[in-house]
Formats: sequence, structure tokens, C-alpha cells
Amino acid sequence: MRNSERVTVFAVLASLAGCADSLAPHTAPETPTTANDRATVTGHVLDTSGAPVAGAAVTVRTSGEHATTDRTGAFTLDVPASTTLTLATTAPNMAPTLLQQFLVSPGAIAAVEIPMVTGDHFKSLVAMGMNPSGGVVAVAMKSLSGSGSVAGATVQLTPSLGRVMYTATGVGMADPDPAMAAVLPTVAQGDDSYAWALGVQPHVSIMQLAMHGVSQVEPPYAIDDIIWPGTFTVDAGALTLVTLFTR
Repeated sequence: MRNSERVTVFAVLASLAGCADSLAPHTAPETPTTANDRATVTGHVLDTSGAPVAGAAVTVRTSGEHATTDRTGAFTLDVPASTTLTLATTAPNMAPTLLQQFLVSPGAIAAVEIPMVTGDHFKSLVAMGMNPSGGVVAVAMKSLSGSGSVAGATVQLTPSLGRVMYTATGVGMADPDPAMAAVLPTVAQGDDSYAWALGVQPHVSIMQLAMHGVSQVEPPYAIDDIIWPGTFTVDAGALTLVTLFTR
């Protein structure tokens, strides 16, 4: 991913809903928004080979805007601006995928890519973690300047409620899913382009990832009119993709 182009992020957000016996169910906005403050999110949904996923449903959680991908996997959404957003993506035979916790500036166009894995593939990833009922986080590590290196970097999940694994060239561990290298953001420098947190405890209110051994860009950070707070939550049965940046 170049700085002027796309940021790919997977994530998982717990479903929030409120109801009372005498009231109709109501879901509150994630953050307040003004009706006239709008932005656009465009993107593509891909499988692990990089092929488009046609007919995938992409929905903005809480506010409800939705779109269906075309035969090229493309979609466009009109979304609330300056509001914390979560995109929920579903498709037949695929594991639910959520791109969460980002904000888009008013009038801006944010471009994203959403890779998906099959439901069976997801189960095999979860089985490698410490919690068979947990979620999975794929962590892409990228130099923001394009000139740095992520070689030798390690990743810490806070709180430590999942098993962190690296590519085989990183710390000698088996890569749990080498096929995802085709669709995670490309990192030109070093061998340690991505890591995994497997079997992550779901429904913890705030989780965060950090790199050690390199100069990380501390969240929140803004890239192409998108603000990434750097925190997320994890659901059982779903995949989240997080991108960590070095200087």
C-alpha cells in the first residue's frame, strides 16, 4: 500500500443493541454526527488469492448504510463523516470480516480493501490459538515512509489474550496462513511483513497492538483523510485486519 492509496484493515466489533420491554429496539450511533456531514468509502472485497468476491454485503454498523459488491468485488458507500465507523462484510461460505474503528473527513473519499477467508479456513486459524472460541487478528506491518524496515519487529497484543505468531522468516514459527500474504498490504522492506493473533478473547472492550524493536507511528494517525484510533474489539467467529506503521 502506498501512502496515497489504500489502507487495508480487518477487524471485528461486538454487536451492540439496546432494547426495553416498552420501547422498540434502538441502536445508538457510535459517535454523534451531523446529518449533512457525509463522506464516501469505496473499496473491493477479495479472497485469499486476491480474486474478487462478488455479491458480498458490506454494511455500516449502527447507521445501516449498505452495498453489495459487483462482479469485480467493488462497492461504494455514502457514510457519516467524522464518526467512528465499522464496516461489516459477509458473503456465502466466508467468515465475517469487519473493518472497524476509523473516521473519514467530511467530503473525503476513503479507499479500502477487505480480504476474506472461508469459514473453514477461519476455523483452522482459530484452532492454532489458545482459545477455540476466540477471534483472529491479522497484523500487517508497514513502513509509512517507504524507506524504513520492519525486519526484526515483534508485536504485542494488549491485553495479552491471544497467541501471537509471525511469518516463518520472522522467529522460526510456521506461518499459519501464507496465502494471506497475497492480500495483506505489501511491505517492501524486510521479511516480517505480517503477524497473527490467534484465538483472541472476544468481547474485550478495548484491545491494542504495538510493535517493538522499531520506531512505531503511535496511534491515532491520519492517512489520506482517514483517522485510525488504533484500538479495536474482537468477536468470536470473525477476522480483523490491523495495520501497524513504522516511521
